[in-house]
Order: sequence, then C-alpha cells, then structure tokens
Amino acid sequence: MNLRLTPIALAAALLGTATAGLAQQPAAKPAVKDAVQAAPAKAAAPEPAITKVEVKGSADAYDARRDDTASKTVMSHEEIIKYGDTNVFDVLKRAPGVTVIGNAIRMRGLGNGYTQIMVNGERPPPGFTMDTLAPDQIERIEVVRAATAEHSMQAIAGSINIILKKVVSKPQRDLRINTARSGQQRNVFVNGTLADRDGRLSWYLNGVASRFLGKNPNQSTEQFTAPSGQVLQLRDKATRQSNDSASIGISPRLNWKLENDDQFNLSSYIQSQRSGYGSGTLTSNRAGSFPQPDYVDRQGTGSNRSTYGNVDVNWVAKIAGGKLDAKANIGRASADGDSRSTSYTADRRTVLLREGATSSQFTHSGTTGKYTRTVFDGHALSTGWEVSRQGSEDSNRRVEGIIGLAPDRIEEEFNPVVTKAAVYAQDEWNVSKDWSVYLGARWESIETDSSGTGLKATQSRNSVLSPVAQTLYKFPDKSGRQLRLALTRTFKAPNTGQLSARRYESDLNTRFNPDYSGNPDLKPELATGVDLTYEHFFAPGAVFSVGTSQRRISDYIRSKLTQDGRGYWLVQPLNDGSATVRSLDVELKFPLKAILKDGPGFDFRASVNRNWSRVDSVPGPDNRLDQQIPLSVVLGSDYREDKYSAGASLSYRQGGPVRVSEQQSSQLQARRELEAYLLYKLRPGYQLRLAVSNALGEDSIGDSQYLDSNGGSRTWTRTPGSARFQANLEMKF
Repeated sequence: MNLRLTPIALAAALLGTATAGLAQQPAAKPAVKDAVQAAPAKAAAPEPAITKVEVKGSADAYDARRDDTASKTVMSHEEIIKYGDTNVFDVLKRAPGVTVIGNAIRMRGLGNGYTQIMVNGERPPPGFTMDTLAPDQIERIEVVRAATAEHSMQAIAGSINIILKKVVSKPQRDLRINTARSGQQRNVFVNGTLADRDGRLSWYLNGVASRFLGKNPNQSTEQFTAPSGQVLQLRDKATRQSNDSASIGISPRLNWKLENDDQFNLSSYIQSQRSGYGSGTLTSNRAGSFPQPDYVDRQGTGSNRSTYGNVDVNWVAKIAGGKLDAKANIGRASADGDSRSTSYTADRRTVLLREGATSSQFTHSGTTGKYTRTVFDGHALSTGWEVSRQGSEDSNRRVEGIIGLAPDRIEEEFNPVVTKAAVYAQDEWNVSKDWSVYLGARWESIETDSSGTGLKATQSRNSVLSPVAQTLYKFPDKSGRQLRLALTRTFKAPNTGQLSARRYESDLNTRFNPDYSGNPDLKPELATGVDLTYEHFFAPGAVFSVGTSQRRISDYIRSKLTQDGRGYWLVQPLNDGSATVRSLDVELKFPLKAILKDGPGFDFRASVNRNWSRVDSVPGPDNRLDQQIPLSVVLGSDYREDKYSAGASLSYRQGGPVRVSEQQSSQLQARRELEAYLLYKLRPGYQLRLAVSNALGEDSIGDSQYLDSNGGSRTWTRTPGSARFQANLEMKF
C-alpha cells in the first residue's frame, strides 16, 4: 500500500462509518450563520398591555468552533483579554496548534509563508506591523486549520485571521503602560483608547507609542576542511549589534448604523517609526590563509525612517434578500535609510568603505466583497471577490571602494508591481440535524512585473483554481462528540524578492557570505490536503480533540547554494520536485470545575503537535521541509479569583538535523521555554500584570554545513539569551 494514501483512506472510512445512518433521517431546516431572510418581517399588530419581557440565554449558545462546518478555533474577545496579555503574540501562544517563536507564527511546525496571517480577512500590506495590535482592539481571532474559499488559499499550513473591533457597545477610556527588560533589550509600550457612541454613530480611537533599546552579541566559528578531513581554514568571529527604535501610531474608526440595520464603517491607521543601529565584527584567524584582501574588522552604522497609512471604507447592506459586505482600501508607505560600513584588513592598510542611501515608496489599493443569501432549503450561499494592486518604487545609491582609490558610484532603481484578483463561491447547509456540509471553490491570479536598472524586465503570471470540501458530523443525543473531514487544494506563491532577478552582492563573497538573487521563472507550490479531526466537548469550556492531516506539495521551492560561471557563491530559489507534510495534533483543555464541581478556579490546557515532512529531491534522512519543528508540547495552567489571576506554561520544541540539499545540512535547536504571570486588580479599573518569559534563559545555537567533492564548510553560532521580565499597568477611567 502506498503510505501517502493512508490518511485519505482512513478519512474516507471514518466518514463512511459516521454517516451510514443518515439516509433514513429526515432533513431538518438549519439555522445558518450569516444568512439573511429574503422577506422583511411584517409589522405586528399593537398589543394592548405588555408588562414584562424576559430574555434568557440558551445553554447551547452558538460556538464557532463547535458549530461551524469549517474547521477553526475561535478565540473570543473575552478569552483574548482574560489573562491580561499585552500583545497579539502572547495571545497566540495560548492557541492550540500554533507555535510562536519571537514574532514568527507557525502552524504544523511551518512558517515562511506556509502559515497565512490576516487582519480582517486580508494579508497586511507592507509597512504594517502586528506589534502595535493591542489585545483590547481585537474582537476575535480565528485559527483556521483547513482553508475556506472566502479567504486566500495561500495557506498550506493554515491561516490565522485577526478580526478588529468595528462597533462600540459602551464607552471606553483606558491607558496601558508596559515595560520589559532582559539582558539583551529594554522597551516601553504605551497604548490608550477612547471610544463612545451617540445614537447611531459610534467611534473608536486607539493610539500607541513605543521605544525599544537592544543589543545582540554573537559568537561564531567558521571552518573549511579538505576531502580528507584536514582543517584548511578556521576562524572565530565576535559580533556586537545595538539598535534603538521608536514608533507611534493612531487608528481611528467610525461606525454608522443606517436604516434596515445597514452599516457604514470608516477606519484608518497611521504609523511612523524611526530606528538606528550599530554593529561591529572582529575576526580571529586560527588556521590557514584566506583570500586577499581579508577584512577581519568590520564596523557599521545606519538609520531608517518609515511611515505607513491606510484608509478602509466598509458598507454592509441588505440587498435583494441577502447581505452585501463590501470594502475598499488604499494605503501608502515610505521608507528611507542610510548606512555606512568600513572593513579593515589586519594591518589596517586596506580599507573598504561602503555608503548607501535607500528610498522606497509603497502604494496599495484594493477592494473585497461578499454577498450572502439563504436559498432553497436553508443553503447559505456566498459569493465574493478580491482585487488588489501593490507597487513600489525603490532606489538605491551606493558609493564604495578602497580608500585612496577612485570609488565606484552605483545608482539602482527597482520597480516591482504585484496585481492579485480572486473570485469565489461557497455553500453551507445542514443535511440533517447532525450533519452539515460545506463546498466551495476559489480562483486566484497573481501577476508580478519587475523592472530595474541593469535588469531585464520580467513578468510572472500564475493562477490557481482551489476547490474545497468540508463536513461536520455530530454524534446523536447531544453527546458533545463530533467528527470533521476536509479536502483542500492550497498553494504558496513566491514573493516579490524571490521572483526578482535583482542580485544582492556581499562585500566578501564566500560560502559563508554568498550573494543572493531571485528567480523570475518560479511557479507557486501547490498542495492537495486532507484533514480529519475528532472533537469531544465533554463539559462547558472543556474540549478534547485529535486531528491528523496530510499535504502533498508539488513544485516545492527551496533555496540552493551554488557557484556561478564566475566562481562567485550564490543563493537562489528554484522549484525542485515534490514534498509531503503530515501532522498529528492533540489538544486537551478544561476547567477544574468540569471534574470537581466545587474545585478552585483552575483552567488547564495541553497540546501536542507531531509533524513529519519529506522533500523528494533531497536525499534522506532528515530531509524536512522549511526547518519544520518535528514536535512541540505545551502544558499550561491558569488560576482566577476576584482580585488576581496567575498562570504558567512550559513549552518544548524538539530539534534535530535537517537536510537542506544534497550538499547542505543544518541542526535545528531544541528549546524549552517557561513563562509565568501574575495579574492583580489594584482597585476597580486598575490592574497590574507582572510576567516573565524565557525564564530558563536558554541561548540560541546554530549549526550549518556545506559538503561537496572539494571539501566541507561548517559554521557554528551562539547568541546569548536571558529571562525577560515585564510589567503592565492598565487603567480604565
């Protein structure tokens, strides 16, 4: 039996078992989310005397994770702010199936474009940073395991959709001050919100300001050996880096409630950032000789300035018995930077000076829309579109050369334009009271045009048709047990840098410091996937789930280190065969009161993610995809009382060897991270949160090597780590 078909065969067998008895069940008329009745309600005759109206919430209230046919986990606003997290990355550390490493977010152990991050259903444009998203701004977070036609199918590993608040239900005036410190960084973050409503108009204004100071020392060793194993070259490097950045941002939003429950929303975001950096690297040659001039001392400084702004207009209206949700947006960003680097030989007789100035102007515009209507016997039919254009004008002016000789003056212009278009249709309906089905299809087109100084104009045209089918079966008698199955076709499109023929040259070209160039002939990676999940909601707020999945990827993109015709080392992406990704996810979450009725207010959570992958064109073993994390385990507990809450979590990420290509390999570091917090309510409206992350203070270690018939090169790196302490004061007025 072909092992690659095992998950599909298993899914089909389980689905067949789950649905065997459905043919004899009468169809029940469903209550479909987002559906709008075709006919307006008739005016009721006046009642003479109504003295009391009582509304009670149902114990079986709607739960997106439990009731949506599409497989996703939804973190509500109450859950997001429950523990006083200060940024969206801390919130996502609590999401099952999600791994957060610094500011990198991964699903199924994969990042680097395999996991799609969206804000309000769209990928953020250049210049937008999620660091400025305060949890209080977020209405909900959707962790989507299997793709849906409504959003882009560029989600091989999955999607995370961050939905911001639109409507203000009550006045809000608050201020949050956060400060953090570790052995490598110090920062201060201030966030304030003003919100209110007046009749049909509500408004929301959020402002943020931050300051960051950091230093990042690093030690590395580079070694080159002959085929016999003899060490020919050996050198140590000590690097110091420092940076200083400050940013400020403001995001106003307005919401008008119109007649017939229509809405008009206007939102904007403006951000400005300034940063500077300094670096120095000192090299000590321990064995062998190196090409001349051998720059052993490098010093550099630089600064960057950027601004970003966008405006979104959103209209929600009832039209022809359905609901239209349409949006148009426009954004613009600018970034300017300057740098100066000096490289010295050991005797200081040869000095290479490089000075540069860069300028970039980004523009972004687009429109999206979704029309939903209930048709036939309760089918929720949706259709929609998405069109966007993103362009930039980049200029790079460099002056470089050996001091004492005439320098080279280089001026470059680069103008990439990316145009995207998509249309989709989807239908969701309840076949019976226990069985619902979702079918959809999305067509997406991506066009990239690139031109620049000294470059041949290039064009890339790619389109993908992605069908998707999902189903949810709930075992009868309200047992809380249910089974999900999803079949998807997703993709990962190459980014602009990967498609451009522009070459970035290093000051000293070696295996350890190669040039980089894109590849205009790249095609998207296509993935056919199957997901099967069993869930058991055994008590209020308690769930146990087991999920398995497989993705079969064609036209896999990987970066390859080679030598060009001139003998220079070059890293370049290329499509190289197929790859397979498999995963097994187990989650358990429950309040202690689900077991002990009178127990204290503890919440427990645990998740295990086991991932496998194989790149067919790379010889094994360990030919994993994208530095995939093979195993991650998270154990956590939270405790709440009236005055305070506290919690801790311990995570483990497995490491191991990774085969990048026939010649290249690296070592993925295993890590343990311990985090804890204490939230204390000082008085009504005031609370203080104290937290520590990376409490074990583990260093970051790297190990990579390149081996061919000419010998082997290997690089070891170590970056010190330390515990990070932070305090957050929240004041509501």
